[in-house]
Amino acid sequence: MQGNPMPVIDWYSNKAYQCPRCHHDTVASPSRWEVYTCCNCATRFARFPRLQRILRHVGVTCEFCTERHPVLVDGKPFGFLRCRHNGVGMYTEHQFEAWLYDTDEFADHRDGVHYRSTRASRAEAMADLAHWRSMFGPIEDDLNPVLTVVADEQFNKYGPGVTGEQRDALLEGTLEVYGIGTLRAYTPPHPQRGQFYADAATFTWGLIAPSGLEGIYTSAAPKSLAAYAPQL
Repeated sequence: MQGNPMPVIDWYSNKAYQCPRCHHDTVASPSRWEVYTCCNCATRFARFPRLQRILRHVGVTCEFCTERHPVLVDGKPFGFLRCRHNGVGMYTEHQFEAWLYDTDEFADHRDGVHYRSTRASRAEAMADLAHWRSMFGPIEDDLNPVLTVVADEQFNKYGPGVTGEQRDALLEGTLEVYGIGTLRAYTPPHPQRGQFYADAATFTWGLIAPSGLEGIYTSAAPKSLAAYAPQL
């Protein structure tokens, strides 16, 4: 038996950018004629809830949750990561969704993308994309380890080890902080054999390099990070 959907509640006109229940920032440019969904607590809200049957339901709209972080495979577009809120207030945790762009094997999905999974870290989400590439890439069932470059969200960009020029470039988006390591496939008799995981022991974090390098590399790492790349 299917339960009743959560009702649409009213939001206050002077706080249109916040969820009326948990006060999480959700809407950058709200409209009176749309129904929104809070990414933090899943509350649906609108300026005129009684009109919900005729209003457009736009779902989650906050910039943090809808931003796509491109994932490249050897420099070519393959998919993207997207953040997800879990919890409220001080207990909020950020997980990461792994999405694929449509391929010949799995085409015609909504907006040209295909959802894979949600993981606790960027590296784990990247490993799920590497697993998909291993199954449907140029070499079918390719279980060879690959290199990955992931954004280091734990790095303190205002720390004493960052120069003023680097800090300005990080804020402008021309530089990014990364970790680089290896994604490997589980081997038998592991119950998840064939599925990829992030080998934490191989990762080096806190590396500042040009932006746009996040992705999977099957042979050689980007030149700016090559000195820190583990051997495959």
